[in-house]
Amino acid sequence: MVQSGEFLRKLGRYEEAFASYDAALKIKPELHEAWNNRGNSLRKLGRYEEAFASYDAALKIKPEYHEAWYNKACAYALQGNAELALENLQRAIQLNPEKYCKMAKGDRDFDAICEDERFQQLCSQTSSN
Repeated sequence: MVQSGEFLRKLGRYEEAFASYDAALKIKPELHEAWNNRGNSLRKLGRYEEAFASYDAALKIKPEYHEAWYNKACAYALQGNAELALENLQRAIQLNPEKYCKMAKGDRDFDAICEDERFQQLCSQTSSN
C-alpha cells in the first residue's frame, strides 16, 4: 500500500495517495516513511495543518528523520511562515547539509522566502563547510 501510495503521488493523484497511506498506517502505524509521504500528499492538496500532523507523527517515531524536517519546512514556506520554515529547514540541514542546502536553493516551495537574508545565510553557511 505504501508503494501504491508513492506511485499515485508521483502521478499527481494526491487524494488517492493519501488514502493509500492511511490504509497502510492502519496496518502498521509505526511506518515513519508512510507518515512523511502522507504529509507530502496533504501538502500538495493544500491541507497544511494535516500535513504538519503527519510530519510530526513521522518525527515522533524517528526524530532524526531529515526528510520530514525538510518537508515540514516546505509546507511552512508555502504558507508564508518564514520563521517556522527556516527553523525546520535548519534542522534538516543540520542532519544532512550536503543534500538539503543544495535542494532548498532550487526548490520552488521556498520561492516565497528565497530572498530572505536568513534563508540565503542558512544555505550559504552550509555550502561553505
